[in-house]
Amino acid sequence: MDRRRRPTVSLTTVGCKLNQYESEGLADGFERAGFRVVPSGDRADVCVVNTCTVTTRSDYRSRQMLRRGARVSDVVVATGCYAEREPGSLARMPEVRLIVGNGSKNRLVELVSELLDGGPVDRIHHEPVSTSCDGYDVSTFRGHTRAFIKIQDGCDHRCSYCAVPDARGPSRSRPTAEILDQVARLAGAGYREVVLTGVHIGCFEDGIEAGSALARLVEQVVDVEGIERVRLGSVEPTELLPDLAELIVREERVCPHLHIPLQSGSDRVLKAMGRRYDSASYIDNVRLVTDELPFCGFGADVMVGFPGETDEDFAETVEVIESLPFTYLHVFSYSPRAGTEAARRSDQVPGVEKRRRSRQLRELSRRRSLSFRRSLIGRKLSVLFEDREGPAPGLATGLSENYVRIDAPGGPELANRLGEVEIIEADGEATRGAVLESTLR
Repeated sequence: MDRRRRPTVSLTTVGCKLNQYESEGLADGFERAGFRVVPSGDRADVCVVNTCTVTTRSDYRSRQMLRRGARVSDVVVATGCYAEREPGSLARMPEVRLIVGNGSKNRLVELVSELLDGGPVDRIHHEPVSTSCDGYDVSTFRGHTRAFIKIQDGCDHRCSYCAVPDARGPSRSRPTAEILDQVARLAGAGYREVVLTGVHIGCFEDGIEAGSALARLVEQVVDVEGIERVRLGSVEPTELLPDLAELIVREERVCPHLHIPLQSGSDRVLKAMGRRYDSASYIDNVRLVTDELPFCGFGADVMVGFPGETDEDFAETVEVIESLPFTYLHVFSYSPRAGTEAARRSDQVPGVEKRRRSRQLRELSRRRSLSFRRSLIGRKLSVLFEDREGPAPGLATGLSENYVRIDAPGGPELANRLGEVEIIEADGEATRGAVLESTLR
């Protein structure tokens, strides 16, 4: 390759917001090393795919993106959680030139540079996952007006179906001072909303008493000059403690939006999953917020078809969902993850039954979403407009504080502006409103 010109690199992210954060960190690293970062899918000298392995669907999607990258790039690199757990599977893909596990991800830019310079680079790099919570000096989030902030990594909870602890390692937290410094720099760059993310953010620790660390961090982030909205990533139900719930209710700059994994409404299934709560405690903890904030956005991950799940178990899940003010659900079918306890069980649920249950919950989610969004008609919501085209010419799009996507008349002039939008209509396709021009800032 002619190194007299700047080599180009594209990055494709599969999976969670934590992966998105780390992809942005890698992009910054490539730019500092002299690369030019181009959009995902564009022709590039190097295509990096930051993979996910939370389900078999994630594995498939990761392989699909690697093959797609090989059509437009000379060098294809796999990194992330699938590369950490299944480097041998990826090594059987002729399209993949370099496989870099999570433990070696901080060396990825260096390895790619050596490869392009013709140096001897091993195809697989699979080092132990760090015992510290490595952050990146992320300065921008391409295509996003919200900034994702990694506050924690890894997980110590061995749910019987989950491979994430093997892919991400044990739970560890970033130093509070490092987090606040990054938030301040992003605020200085014009970001007005930050999303606190990690594998298990409720386990965030900063040396103070258990249960208070995440709430204390949120209070400190809220006080950073220039930050107008703080949004929490997924929080386990056992970690939605009274101090955190009270802060969400009290502090206007903390978005009224909860994502609390449910997985199942059956206590028998929750126990078999290795989850650390029952359905009654889940309901009680969630209501600490939803009873006080009736227009709070509230979503959950729900799994169908866990081994041994009966029709009665599934009916209990539906009952719990119907008893709470969910505004959306992330529904997924159980898929065996090699090496997990659940994968060894003989009472696997047939695929046709998993698909039936999944369809039922997705339909319930659609109905709940529509009902909630229609209840907002006539209300004024704070919307942060995004730096991308809306769904049609003449429309801008953004997210409300309670996690509803709102389309409104406007164009590029609204990008990264925050203002109130009066909700006019909601249907199965979208939620639409009118911008109150005097509120824009």
